[in-house]
Amino acid sequence: MTIRLEQPEDYREVENLTRNAFWNVYRPGCTEHYVLNQYRNNPDFIPELDFVMEEDGKLIGHVMFSKAEILLADGTAYSSWTFGPISIHPDYKRKGYGLKLLNYALEQAREMGVGMLQMEGNIEFYKHAGFGLASKLRIHYHDMPQEEVPFFLAQELIPGYWGNREGTYCPPKGYFVADENPEVFEAYEKGFPRKAKAYNDGQLPPFAEKAKLMLRTERLTLRPWFESDADSLFKYASDPDVGPRAGWPPHNSREESLEIIRTVFHNDSNWAIELNATGEAIGAIGYGPSCECNLPAREGEPLCGYWVAKPYWNQGICTEALHAMLDHIRRTTDIQSLISGHFVDNPASGRVMEKCGFQPTGETCIDETQYQGKDRPIRVLRLELK
Repeated sequence: MTIRLEQPEDYREVENLTRNAFWNVYRPGCTEHYVLNQYRNNPDFIPELDFVMEEDGKLIGHVMFSKAEILLADGTAYSSWTFGPISIHPDYKRKGYGLKLLNYALEQAREMGVGMLQMEGNIEFYKHAGFGLASKLRIHYHDMPQEEVPFFLAQELIPGYWGNREGTYCPPKGYFVADENPEVFEAYEKGFPRKAKAYNDGQLPPFAEKAKLMLRTERLTLRPWFESDADSLFKYASDPDVGPRAGWPPHNSREESLEIIRTVFHNDSNWAIELNATGEAIGAIGYGPSCECNLPAREGEPLCGYWVAKPYWNQGICTEALHAMLDHIRRTTDIQSLISGHFVDNPASGRVMEKCGFQPTGETCIDETQYQGKDRPIRVLRLELK
């Protein structure tokens, strides 16, 4: 095992290593590799503390350090430092490599005069390198200034450096570069191999909550939409054979698809239909207010709808997805019934509904003169849930 300074020729490999190490750990996908990419030109970056770890000639680890600040009660900015991301290749995790790399880097930092470190991480790991809760040193987290934050840690590398002060940690601005420049980050991310994003229970609170909305079947995952799904959505929703069958016009641009994700799909009752075999969003399913659907809905009765991309027609995908969503609704809501419908010239959609228990209630007509140039008859179905 060798630990050495990172070199320019290592940059791309280290960024890919960092991406693999953090993928779906704290959020769906990750941003740590882009933070690293941008940080090398940041004045807070400390190149003398930018280390890679090699095993048998292969890069398996990386850590970088940055200047930071603690804001004292009187408004004074007190110099401090942080580190991360610290990355270990997935094949080498839980084998002691991370702790060896960190302990080496901490010793080098101490020799350089770095007196205090704060960071965000799992105390069960970092306590082995001397870290404890930052609150015990009266250092508060910027978003939760008066709370004991279990993931906010600190350590004096030089004993007595912090003394009896009290203050609030201010993370370096460079750590938020991906969130501040999402379109630039997305373009950068496209340069790497495709990987499926996922929500899971171990992620940070906003994302862990989303994990509860994940619905899984043998072939499919119903999940919240990502902005990075815009390319797939446009590819399939721009097909003139898809949208008109469901009552909406084809998408005209990727930007339009992205806006749909940010608005129409941005709630807890709309899911992307993801094919497990590919990790790609191939359709949509959801339910919502029926007040503007022009169907004979009962008061407060939600409207149910779905579609799937043309290459996946006639494979039972919509039926599988609809069964999963209906099971979720029964388990988690007090909804009494759902209304839906399909155009008379799209009987396949009606067969899906009937397989899932919907019963026909009659027909009506929807005015599509502005879009299709004619009224279109629609067959109405309802599902009694309770």
